[in-house]
Amino acid sequence: MDTIYNLLVAYTVAFIGAASPGPATLAIMSTSATYGRAAGLRLGLGIANGSVIWGLFAAFGMIALLAQFAWALALIKTIGGAYLLWLASKALHVALSPDQGVQAMQVTPKGLYWQGLALHLTNPKAMLSWAAIIAIGAPTGTSAGYMMALFAGVAIITFGTFIGYAVLFSTPRMMAGYQRLRRKINGALAAVFGFAGVKLLSSNT
Repeated sequence: MDTIYNLLVAYTVAFIGAASPGPATLAIMSTSATYGRAAGLRLGLGIANGSVIWGLFAAFGMIALLAQFAWALALIKTIGGAYLLWLASKALHVALSPDQGVQAMQVTPKGLYWQGLALHLTNPKAMLSWAAIIAIGAPTGTSAGYMMALFAGVAIITFGTFIGYAVLFSTPRMMAGYQRLRRKINGALAAVFGFAGVKLLSSNT
């Protein structure tokens, strides 16, 4: 019974972590609403795969090992902060561009996937979420089968959440609403990404 309870708690933590507003979910929303479902799905898959990689690190104890090296965490935060500032500049560019300019912007399938992967691999929140999931959901002495169930369940939840966001925000109604509020939404995204990036960079000082 305790095993099932731990799994349910871990799955709940995973869903809250994946679904809560943050750079990953905001990027999927804006990309899906701007460029359509295929673009949002590619970005979402990259983000979800980044989460799975962090999960493998957590399962093998590499996150705990990484936490012992201050320079490694500082490097991740620096790269992540710089990347968030780059996303902020992109969002600001979209906010200030005329409608014709936004429609003319090109996105590449491979580029979106790698952007999503980079976004999550440099996101300390993703790393800490997996550390919490393992700490909560994997009591001492758990079997390999239990760990596989924990990892597989969290991975499914993560993929389902990010793909769900891409599907939801690429519906005609959402895309139309986004176009009406494009400048305001992207201005807000630029502010959020910029604040998060500066906060990450300043945490290293």
